[in-house]
Amino acid sequence: MADRSRFLRDNPSDFPYDFEKQILSKQSSNTIYHWHPEFEIIYVKKGTATFYINSEHFESHEGDIFLIQPTSPHAIYPIENQEQISTVFRIHLDFLGRSQIDSFNQRYIQPLHSGHFCLTPQISPGDKAYDQIQSCLLSLFSILEEKSIYYDLLIKSKLYELLHLLFKYRYVNRHYTDDTYQKYQKLKEVICYLEQHYAEPIHIEQLAATFGYSKNHFMSIFKQHTGASCMDYLLQLRLEKSCEKLVQTNFSIQEIASQVGFTNLSNFNRQFKQHYHLTPRQYRNQQLKKKT
Repeated sequence: MADRSRFLRDNPSDFPYDFEKQILSKQSSNTIYHWHPEFEIIYVKKGTATFYINSEHFESHEGDIFLIQPTSPHAIYPIENQEQISTVFRIHLDFLGRSQIDSFNQRYIQPLHSGHFCLTPQISPGDKAYDQIQSCLLSLFSILEEKSIYYDLLIKSKLYELLHLLFKYRYVNRHYTDDTYQKYQKLKEVICYLEQHYAEPIHIEQLAATFGYSKNHFMSIFKQHTGASCMDYLLQLRLEKSCEKLVQTNFSIQEIASQVGFTNLSNFNRQFKQHYHLTPRQYRNQQLKKKT
């Protein structure tokens, strides 16, 4: 019998990716305007929704492919009674070698991560080379589902194939115009401010003045780029933070409401139930049951 200890173990436990099915509807919570360091691919299997990516918005349809590069601000909102079912894949570009200093990575990978290159956000059926790109993507998803031995090597090869198609058919372009880049950088500063100060009293006039806008101009820009008003965004942010505290702490409902910026407990309960279709106590009990 062969000595199995001599062979490499297939143990990609540190393999840096997320792969999931996503269902978005009015009954589910929205994907709040955010960004992350991973490259994200969303394949729409069914339905429609509104995507906000950087300074643009798009309506999705079955078969659409969305490409979201690292640190690009984005959000997804349901449309009326429509449900969207999609497959989502996220991976850190370090896996493709961004941390290595060589001409290949300097030419292709690092500019994608830094934003010097920008990806076309939406590729739809009928677009140039769509069939090839879709085929490559579905093959990637199959590898992720099967997880055969040394599947991380297969994933890497498929991602290189995908990048080749995106570069070849001009879905990768030079960086955004200075004006567009400055707009979404300023918006990211606003979002960071809200993340740090959400528990404090926040007023539109004060927020606009902090970032050098008039109240009306600030409200218009925020809504245009995120798909939500600033106060709606703040409300959703506070509710998301309350969800974390309900599961991760033993604070009372009233204490949590106060910690995330609500001055009125009944208003917190009402807003929470409107968004999650559960009371805060019901949500806590449901999540704790899942852990046991």
